[in-house]
Amino acid sequence: MRRWCPLLLLAGCSDPATPPVMMMVGGCDGMVVEVANDSAVHVPVSSPIVWPSNPPTGGPHYPIWAGWDRQYAQLDRGYYVHNAEHGGIVLLYHCDPECPDVVAQLVADAQAMRADTSCTAPVTKRVVVTSDPLLPDGVQVAAVAWNFAYTASCYDPYVQTFAREHYAHSPENTCADGANLGGTLLNP
Repeated sequence: MRRWCPLLLLAGCSDPATPPVMMMVGGCDGMVVEVANDSAVHVPVSSPIVWPSNPPTGGPHYPIWAGWDRQYAQLDRGYYVHNAEHGGIVLLYHCDPECPDVVAQLVADAQAMRADTSCTAPVTKRVVVTSDPLLPDGVQVAAVAWNFAYTASCYDPYVQTFAREHYAHSPENTCADGANLGGTLLNP
């Protein structure tokens, strides 16, 4: 059984029952949470899935992942968890009412990410931007990577740091493009 380990612990873990590790970061009540996921089981598309964290950072997901380097109006979690399994960063937002400035900033952050030499044009990097209406109350911005999530009550530039620190760290580190699920290219 995998053990829960602090983000910066160098010597290993001693207690497998330790809860997920949380670290306050940046502004806007920013929080990074590490949630160890032992499962990466594929389930049929549209299957109901219960994840151990919100937003999900791994666990069961669909066998199809969303096309990279795209913005989606609303991407189902079963797809974007698979994107995280492939080493990508998923930038999320939940606005009530609309928040075009927040969305524009997340898109700009995605576009500004360093190009990934393992990707093939037109894809330049493993990132998607999408709304997620299931984010916890009070969370407007989130970012997901395999086993890690960042949440905040508003946009904070820390999201760029999160993306740099967690990009391409996953069990299936690949830039093979996913399915075009109706998203628009970020770098046309």
